[in-house]
Amino acid sequence: MGIGEYNLKAVTRSTDTKPDVLRHQGQVPGVVYGKNNEPVAVSADTAEAGKILHQAGSSSLINLDIEGDRERTVLIKDHQFDPRTGALTHLDFYQVRLDEKIKAEVPLVFEGEAPAIEAFDGVLLTSKDTLEVECLPKDLPHEFKLDLSVLQKIDDSILVKHVKAPAGVEILDEPEEVIVVVTPQRAEEVEVAPVSEEEAVAGVEATAEKTDTGESTAESGDSKKED
Repeated sequence: MGIGEYNLKAVTRSTDTKPDVLRHQGQVPGVVYGKNNEPVAVSADTAEAGKILHQAGSSSLINLDIEGDRERTVLIKDHQFDPRTGALTHLDFYQVRLDEKIKAEVPLVFEGEAPAIEAFDGVLLTSKDTLEVECLPKDLPHEFKLDLSVLQKIDDSILVKHVKAPAGVEILDEPEEVIVVVTPQRAEEVEVAPVSEEEAVAGVEATAEKTDTGESTAESGDSKKED
């Protein structure tokens, strides 16, 4: 058994078999690739693969047991869904080497509540939901938990540098980048009452009348000067 937290069974598949045929049979097609490894076309039970995708995401190691082959330690590197039905249609597995560091996106999980929201009528703004890390596969964290209770007042924030990474894990994002911040409520925009067509026409006529009057006055003044 590998070092992955999750286990998924798969079988090798012929690239001659159309993906739609596999999907009709309840199988999702996929491919396994990695450094110095030839790509291997596989398929897995769609329901089981979807469950693993939901639980493991792209930041947890999976023991991929390929029938007739060997077990491989992989990460889900990419996935595709049918835009109409939402069904899982494809998976990309990246085979890791246990002695080489990898880069991965680790999700952020926000816990608790920010006191500044209720105390000062603040708004919580988040700008990141994952952090990129580099580490050996065995050290890859599943998630980073952030405690929002530290946000006591307006403009309090949590930066990348505030995230505590486990030993052996390097966070690659800029340390001063803001992850979450509490901001004041925006002032309500003044609502402008809609103007009816009649009012708009009346306004134009009034403006024209003033312009005509001004021109007449100016002309009258010019005439007096000539006299």
